[in-house]
Amino acid sequence: MQRYTRLFLIILAVALGLFAGFNAFVDPYDTGTGPRIAGLTAEKTRVHEDGRRVQVGHAIGQVSAGTLITGSSRTVDGFPMEVADWPGGLWNAGIRGSNAFELAHMAAIAGHEASLRCFIVGLDMAEFASGEKYKPAFPISRLADGRRWLATARVTLSPNTFARAVQTVQENMTGTAPLPPFREVYEPGEQYRRFINTPLPTLAYYQSMRTSAERMDFLFLTLEALAREGVQVIGYIHPVHAWNEESLFAAGRAQDYFDFRADMARRFAALAEAGSPVNACVPGGTAVLWDFSGYQPPSTTPLPAPDQTVSHDVYHEPAHYLPALGLQMLAVMQAGEPMDGFGINLSQTDPRHSEAGILERREAYLATQDGEALQAMLAPARTQQGTRGWQSVAISHAERRSLIALNGAIASREARLAASTD
Repeated sequence: MQRYTRLFLIILAVALGLFAGFNAFVDPYDTGTGPRIAGLTAEKTRVHEDGRRVQVGHAIGQVSAGTLITGSSRTVDGFPMEVADWPGGLWNAGIRGSNAFELAHMAAIAGHEASLRCFIVGLDMAEFASGEKYKPAFPISRLADGRRWLATARVTLSPNTFARAVQTVQENMTGTAPLPPFREVYEPGEQYRRFINTPLPTLAYYQSMRTSAERMDFLFLTLEALAREGVQVIGYIHPVHAWNEESLFAAGRAQDYFDFRADMARRFAALAEAGSPVNACVPGGTAVLWDFSGYQPPSTTPLPAPDQTVSHDVYHEPAHYLPALGLQMLAVMQAGEPMDGFGINLSQTDPRHSEAGILERREAYLATQDGEALQAMLAPARTQQGTRGWQSVAISHAERRSLIALNGAIASREARLAASTD
C-alpha cells in the first residue's frame, strides 16, 4: 500500500510540475516567465483580456516610468502604452472592466515603489458601481495582495492560465489570433453599427446601475495615502461620445452625474490637503481633477458614415476614444488650462458653475441631425424601469483590512525624496 501511495504522489507531483511548467513556459499573460518563440509563444494573444490584471500587477515596479495612468478599458484603448514626452515617462496601467475596488489595490501597489512620482486615474460613475468587486483574474494576480512571488505561483498553478496558454499556443501555431476590437480599417458599416448599437444597452445599464459611496471611500483611502507620501494624484473624467453620454441623461441620471462631479471635486480638494508632491508632473499641487465629459467638443463629432471603412477620427465607438484624444488630455493636464474649449479644471472651479454649460451643449447637440436621430432611438425606452436585477456587493472588513495593510507599505515621502535625487 505504501508503494502505491508513493507512486501516486510521484505521479501527482510530476503532473503538477508539468502543468505549472507549461503555464510558465507559454506565459499567456506576458509576465516574463517564459521565452518568446515564433510560431509558438511569441504572440500573447490573450493578454489584453482578463490577463491584463495579471500583466499590470507584475509590471508595476519593473517599468521605468515615473507615472502610471490607470482606469477601465477607456484608458487601455484611449492612451498609448507608453508616453515618453511626459515628466519621468508615463506607462499605461489600465485594465478592462476595472472598478474602484481593483483600482485601490493597484494604486497601493504602485505606491510601494519610491520612484512613483504621479498617479493618474480615470473616473466615471461606472467605476463606483456597487456590483461585482473584481474580475476572475484578480485573485490570482499581484493586485490581490502585492506579493509578486506568490502571484507568480498562483498564476502558474491556475486552470484559467492553462486554458489561456492552450489558446495562445493554438493561435500562434495556426495564425488565428482574434482581431483586435478596435482597428484602423473596418468592414463597410462595421464601426457605424457599433455607434448606433450603443445607446439602448447603455440606457438600460444606467437605468439599473447604482453607485456606491463605500467604493468611493475605498479608493480614496489609498489615494490619500499616496498624496500623504508625496505622490501627485491626478484624476480625469472620461470624454465619452454623446451617443453614450445621452443614455445617462435619458435614464434620468443627470442629477446623479452632476452630484458625482461635485463629490469627486470635494474628495480631490480633501486630497490636496494631505501633503505636497515630492516631484509634481502637472501644475496644481498634490491633487488635480480634470473633467473632459459633458458634451465637450470631441464628444459631439459626427457619427461615421453608414458605409465608412476608415476609423472615426476621435472614437473607436461611443464609450472608447482613440489615443490621439488621450494625448490631448495629457497636454491639457500639463498646460494646466483648457485647450480649444476642451477640459474643465474642477480643482479650480466650482463644479456646480459648469452644469448650465453642460446642459446648453447638450441641447445644442440634440438639435443636430445626429442628435435628433439619437432622441428618436431612445424615446421608446425612456419609460422603462431598470431597478430590478441589480445586485450590490459590499466590501468586507477583511478586504478593508487587507487594503489598509497594502497602504501601510507605500513608500515614505523620505524614500521618494531620495529616489527623486538619484
